[in-house]
Amino acid sequence: MPVFANLISNAIKYAPHGKKIVVDGKEVNSSWIIRVMDFGAGIKDADKKLVFERFQREDKTGIKGSGLGLAIARKIVELHNGNIWVEDNPEGGAVFVVEIPKSES
Repeated sequence: MPVFANLISNAIKYAPHGKKIVVDGKEVNSSWIIRVMDFGAGIKDADKKLVFERFQREDKTGIKGSGLGLAIARKIVELHNGNIWVEDNPEGGAVFVVEIPKSES
C-alpha cells in the first residue's frame, strides 16, 4: 500500500542519520492499528492536522518534498474507511498511526 511506503519514506527523511525507525501493528477489536515511529524532531501540535493537507508541510529546509504524500495517504486510508493521524513519540519524534477496519471475508 502506498500509504506505508510514504510513511516509512518520511520517517527516513526526517529522522537524524543513524536513528532507528519502528513499524508495528496490532489487532484491536475490529481494526488493524499500524504505527510508524521515528526519533527525529517531531511535529509541532499546530502542524499536526496541516501536514495531511495538500501542499502543506513543516518548514524543513534541505528536505525534498511537495507536501502531497500525506494528503494522498489520508485519502487512501479514508477510502478504506480508516483513519490516519500523528502523535508525539514520547522518546522524541513523531508516530504516524493508521487504523484500518478489518475486511469481512
